[in-house]
Amino acid sequence: MSEHTRLGLLSLLLLAALGIAAFALVNTFQAMRSFQQQNNATRAGDVNAIRPWMTMHVISHVYHVPEDYLEHSLNVARSDSLHQATLYEIAAHKHQPVDQLIHAVQKVILIYRKEHPAPTPPLKMLKVNDLAPAMEEIYT
Repeated sequence: MSEHTRLGLLSLLLLAALGIAAFALVNTFQAMRSFQQQNNATRAGDVNAIRPWMTMHVISHVYHVPEDYLEHSLNVARSDSLHQATLYEIAAHKHQPVDQLIHAVQKVILIYRKEHPAPTPPLKMLKVNDLAPAMEEIYT
């Protein structure tokens, strides 16, 4: 094999490696962006962020709904082996699509929120001394 052929083959392999690295980089950034969006939606309490891998305990903690309320609403007994199961496992046990179960969980959370609105934080009362620096700026 001539040196010219080896150099061409090596260049081709290098370009292929760069192409694969670029592809992996793009996919990594897309996965990271998707994760950040899901994380932000979850932190905001968006019920559309519920996923099949979540357990009742996780949903209860993240969405601030009592675990026994979820279990009762979805007919999952605390003594049942499904207590620690993911939504995917619960759906499989109940012979129903996981999307249907997720939709039911979303409805339960929204109903709970409607029945138990979150208390609004108290307004901070300003003291006259807190306003003094701002008043000085205005009148000087």
